[in-house]
Amino acid sequence: MERVPFRLSSRLATALATALGVLTGIPTLQAETEQPAWLDAVVVTGTRSTHSLAGVPVDTVLITREDIERSPAQNLPQLLRMIPGVSITNLDDTLAADNLRLTVRGLQVNEGYGLVLIDGRRIHGGLGAHGDYGVSLNQVPIAMVERIEIVKGASSALYGADAMAGVINVITRPVPPTAGGTASLTRGRYDVLARNGVPANDPGRDDLRAHASFGTPVGESSGFLLLLSREQDESADRDPATTWRDALLARWSTAFGAHWSVELQADAARARREPAAAPERFDRQYDDRRGTISLRHDTATHTARASAYRFTQEFVQGYPGFTHGFRSGEIGYEQAEAQFTWLGEDHWLTVGGEFQRQDLDYEFSNYRDGLLEATLPVRRNVDTSSAYVQDEIWLYERRLMLVPGVRYEHHSTFGSELNPKLAASLRSADERTTWRASIGRAFKSPTIRQLYYEGLYRHGESYIESNSELDPEKAINVNLSVERRWTPYGLWASFGVFQTDLADKVVRTDTGRETVDGVPIESYVNVEEARIRGAELSLRAGGARGFSMTAGLAWTEADNRDTGETLAYVPEYTVSLAPTWVATGGQGGVRLAVIAVGEQFRDVSNTRRVDAHRVVDLRAWLALTTRATLNLDIGNAFESDKGDDAFAWRQGRRIGLTLDVEF
Repeated sequence: MERVPFRLSSRLATALATALGVLTGIPTLQAETEQPAWLDAVVVTGTRSTHSLAGVPVDTVLITREDIERSPAQNLPQLLRMIPGVSITNLDDTLAADNLRLTVRGLQVNEGYGLVLIDGRRIHGGLGAHGDYGVSLNQVPIAMVERIEIVKGASSALYGADAMAGVINVITRPVPPTAGGTASLTRGRYDVLARNGVPANDPGRDDLRAHASFGTPVGESSGFLLLLSREQDESADRDPATTWRDALLARWSTAFGAHWSVELQADAARARREPAAAPERFDRQYDDRRGTISLRHDTATHTARASAYRFTQEFVQGYPGFTHGFRSGEIGYEQAEAQFTWLGEDHWLTVGGEFQRQDLDYEFSNYRDGLLEATLPVRRNVDTSSAYVQDEIWLYERRLMLVPGVRYEHHSTFGSELNPKLAASLRSADERTTWRASIGRAFKSPTIRQLYYEGLYRHGESYIESNSELDPEKAINVNLSVERRWTPYGLWASFGVFQTDLADKVVRTDTGRETVDGVPIESYVNVEEARIRGAELSLRAGGARGFSMTAGLAWTEADNRDTGETLAYVPEYTVSLAPTWVATGGQGGVRLAVIAVGEQFRDVSNTRRVDAHRVVDLRAWLALTTRATLNLDIGNAFESDKGDDAFAWRQGRRIGLTLDVEF
């Protein structure tokens, strides 16, 4: 493949110069006398201990509730589109949009290279996941989300398998401090663009979103939250397919005295995709149930917590006769965890242990020419036991922090892994500049299909067999970044570089064998190596009122070192700009989101391209009263085909109205 580095470099230079010129040339920025409030927000994912965002020693990005309320995004994957290093612009805003192409730093989240957590706990499948092994980020409705913490870089030292590119932790709404509730109703209308000149049937389609919540303290030391949500749309496929999800979140917390507290959480979701033209085809059904109990003990010198968690997903994917298989059954997690953090004057020492069991209990039915060939049972318990230790050490008048850590993990299938990590941060004397660096080892466990199928399963024009002898994929990740705050002027900037070297990458290959009727057999082997490296720039300017701007720029090079080709769905660059204006009294505002994405490939052989493209979204809001706000959203305003109108029917322009009410 011919490379054109000068063209790429000139594009990046132009985009960077434009972004910096816009930011530094804004004459109406409001001066700030204090650090921006979002930098004081507490984050926990990166170290499993509480730090302000400004003081966390590892690269962490925070999406706050305010960011969510001002975003025109309609689902969780779309919320991440402004973050450098995250590529999701091939996705639509519909519920069942395929998460196969969501990447973090060049690695696909759906294939387990990025760990997705809900309130710190693993999840599986969901609308938009690909096959029975995949993981979708679109697990819960936006209405349930309080914030999202994204930790970039290898995180297996704290979280074990599948945290190679980082961790995305979706944290749901807490019990409110005072009695009250919220409600909202959204109605939208969108069109579906033609695919390769072929128009969609009934291209004008509707969507709906609604939620209601109520929470209140109970007595002097308890409280609860109850939230109900409904989401529905008609997909972006050639034929309308009604997709809906009903979700429930219930949370109870009680404090016992000054130090002890307990929290109970239960949530459930029921999701369906029902094509109108052929309801028996491509149907997707998910019934999720989660339950958690957590116990905490907090003092000035330590924190201790223990929790137990159960997640179950009953699912149906595909339909009888589908050549890629019909799957139905249940997958779940059971997890128990304990952690203790000693809060010394210059040391925070954290030790913890986890036990996790993944339950696989489903069937995969093979079809050929519409006829059932065989049914493969997948029934297995996969146990993982782990222990981790981390020390946060302050030196040099608490301006330098060193964070060594290591995790030992034993997997019932592929044995033991030891994953160390060392992170460091250094603050300047004026506390406005922070340097961060880290190096760590990470690993990814093979997927369910790659390891656990007992027999051949049909996949298009071939059969595939699992390989129980696979090793985990392993990686070494290095990060270096610098962050600077110009507090009196409301300016903040961060620039970082990273490199990930991935070994033992699992690929599917022809075994040279055939079935008795001449159909080739493929399997999986550990053979490939990959190198992903890049640079990321984030900028924020302005305050809570008046004009402000957020911007991001990422360059990523992701190469398969065995073939010399570029990894699929990794754009050369992404650029994001979000100018925002908020009225002086806060009663209204406008946010424009502009995302530009460079060229990328749809396949490992780099024969099918996705062209560079841009997507423009807008949200405008107006406070009707002190407790009611009206939002207008325009998504994909210029009807971008997202670089590949031959691959899929795409969601075009969407216009929606939302009424939010507090009571």
